[in-house]
Amino acid sequence: AASLALAPLAALAHHGQDFLIIESPSVTHPGNVYLLANAAAALESDAEEQAGFEPALLVGVAPRVALELHAHTEKLAGDSWNYEATAPSVHVLLTDPERHDGLKAGLSAEYEIAREADAADRLELRLSLEQNFDAYKWGGNLIYSREQGGEDEFGVALGLRRAVGAHVALGAEAQGAFDHAEGRELLGGVYW
Repeated sequence: AASLALAPLAALAHHGQDFLIIESPSVTHPGNVYLLANAAAALESDAEEQAGFEPALLVGVAPRVALELHAHTEKLAGDSWNYEATAPSVHVLLTDPERHDGLKAGLSAEYEIAREADAADRLELRLSLEQNFDAYKWGGNLIYSREQGGEDEFGVALGLRRAVGAHVALGAEAQGAFDHAEGRELLGGVYW
């Protein structure tokens, strides 16, 4: 039980999840399988509490390719947990997997299959970039998404973090759509 509880922590460090909202280009080694858990809680401006949970299975299938399957669940204040969608995805590392320095680049594609008949499926593509320099690491994503029957949307996510110890870093991340009508997300982070 203890090894299962620690699996998400080891997986996050291993397959290159170096930021909270930015997808890293790194992929897991072939044959490695990880169970991941992503949980979030937020207080919206209208004081409606909400939470989300996304369990995932990540499998390395080649030195540059990993497959992932995850689920989206949500809980609004006063409601029960709601299973919203299943999302298979593929992650491809474009740069040399043997290099541990310099610029890393990757592509990912996710297709979210909505559970409810009246909800739309969604496609998301990301170009991921990441680089270390001295105690700093920056990362960025160019994001394309489209809901079934909807319009094309483009966005960006950017982040910068600085190591302040052997195992701790401080940083900031931002994410938003290029369309000014969409909301933006900005957060500070302590990374361990």
